[in-house]
Amino acid sequence: MRSSAKTLLAGAAAVSLTILLSGCAIGSTGGSVSTETDAARKGAPIAEGFSDAAVAACEASSPTLDAIRDRGTLNWGIGVSPPFGFKTGDGTWAGVEADNARELANLRGVDVEIQDYDYGVMTAAIQSQKADIIGAQLFITPERAEVIDFSDFYYLSGQLFYVLEDSPFQTIDDLNSPDVRFVYGTGNAQKEIAEKYIPNAQITDAPLRGQLLLYEFLASDQADASMVEAAPMPVLLAKYTNPQLAAIGLNGRVTTPTASEDDIIDPFEVAFGLPKGDAGWKSCVDAWVADARETGRMDERIQYWLDQDQRQAEEAEAE
Repeated sequence: MRSSAKTLLAGAAAVSLTILLSGCAIGSTGGSVSTETDAARKGAPIAEGFSDAAVAACEASSPTLDAIRDRGTLNWGIGVSPPFGFKTGDGTWAGVEADNARELANLRGVDVEIQDYDYGVMTAAIQSQKADIIGAQLFITPERAEVIDFSDFYYLSGQLFYVLEDSPFQTIDDLNSPDVRFVYGTGNAQKEIAEKYIPNAQITDAPLRGQLLLYEFLASDQADASMVEAAPMPVLLAKYTNPQLAAIGLNGRVTTPTASEDDIIDPFEVAFGLPKGDAGWKSCVDAWVADARETGRMDERIQYWLDQDQRQAEEAEAE
């Protein structure tokens, strides 16, 4: 009997990979999926050992399932957003969604073809049957739900405040003071979140310059708090130790290895986009998502690629 996995927490870390990325065209550009798979690495796509429920659901008949079976290829729509979707120097796709695409194709016993679409035309790609599924950090919104269906969510994205461990700040209320200096990365959405949760603090911005977090402002006593997404918390706490970094969520200091759903600030669900009204295809994808979550594969996959993203940023900063 499988144990429940940890709550999946992820988000597009605001770091640019230093590997060569393809430009994101308006419309779409194709590409193959990298066949380089280290089966030993955490979160690697599996080719067998799927749950009985996932196998049964995906062997059923539906318009999309039948089309995939007939053509022998899963058409996967993606958005260029490292570390979730990006092209390597040789033109192959890599990242969280490339792993997801390969694994779902393995479950169906077919090949996979990935096309990247501008976010403004992703729903149209589903509606026109150019894509069987969109895996691109697609937020569930009422507007999108009017024209496409969504799978069950496969991770939650949200924010955490970050402070120095030896600081007096234990809760968000502690940060909501005129004496607190909060700094966020220029151009990021943390400004609006800070204005919502700590409106009395001094809120300023500074360029990230390839960093995930403005840690040097905290370490040099130029700021008391900053903010970044919850998913890279383990990486950040392991990296920034002199002085030691700490995270604050909705329930105060986060003391667990990863932030829980109850910790993250303003969480939103991310799911796969699917054709409207194809219940059989949705059942297949939902059963696969449940399998990937319950076994921990999805959580491990997301964390693996976030770690790679952070490592690339650190190497770029050192150059």
